Amino acid sequence: LAQSFGKSCTKNLFHLFSLSDYSKDQHGYFMFSDFFCYIPSRNPKEVQYLIDWYFNMELTMQYNSSVGGWTGFTPAGLITAAKFNADKYDVVQRILERELVCQRSFLMKSYIEPNVSLQTVEDNDSTLECSALDFYPKHIRLTWFSNGQEVTEGVTFSDVLPNGDWTYQAHTYLTLTPGKQDHISCMVQHTSLKEPKIYNWEPSMNQTDRDYIIGGVCALLLGAVFLCVGLIHYKQKWNTFAV
Repeated sequence: LAQSFGKSCTKNLFHLFSLSDYSKDQHGYFMFSDFFCYIPSRNPKEVQYLIDWYFNMELTMQYNSSVGGWTGFTPAGLITAAKFNADKYDVVQRILERELVCQRSFLMKSYIEPNVSLQTVEDNDSTLECSALDFYPKHIRLTWFSNGQEVTEGVTFSDVLPNGDWTYQAHTYLTLTPGKQDHISCMVQHTSLKEPKIYNWEPSMNQTDRDYIIGGVCALLLGAVFLCVGLIHYKQKWNTFAV
């Protein structure tokens, strides 16, 4: 069993892990398989797991997680690939190998910055939601501030939830005080960040303001219609009088 690590010369290849296995039977037949973890970016969802299967120095078949199974290149490889693809235990094994070996080994050496969003909760303009998505490792801290002061009242937190691909998500909620126009922000602290990041809430126009504006626009349009009708009527009367 041999194991080697290296960096690829391919421009968009971030990390390469390879594991090779050799065997030879009593008749001198030689089997060789090479296992690869390709990570083209810092997104763990893009990890690719490949296995090259050789027999007597000839590439007979290949497993590719992006394809979702084995592909045969020789008559014997086609038969074996079809057999492996039909074997549900082999299918599950390769999926687990990709997750446990490729994704896990990559994440153990990596920090993934959270994708943060700050907005009001749908159908509830009085509650703000600060969401941190797709980060690694698990530990994260989300803090609310109002006018530069930390807020602890009216704050709730979700559990840090796994996404199923070794990354996590977390949410925190803040109930706004009616009538107050404070400067609200959410601070995120995570290992992937060199320093805490602050995200400011930009309050959008509330429903009452929108209703007033819509009503005003409708009134203006209605007034314009009545004005046009009046001008037309006046012009018709003037033409009749002139005749």
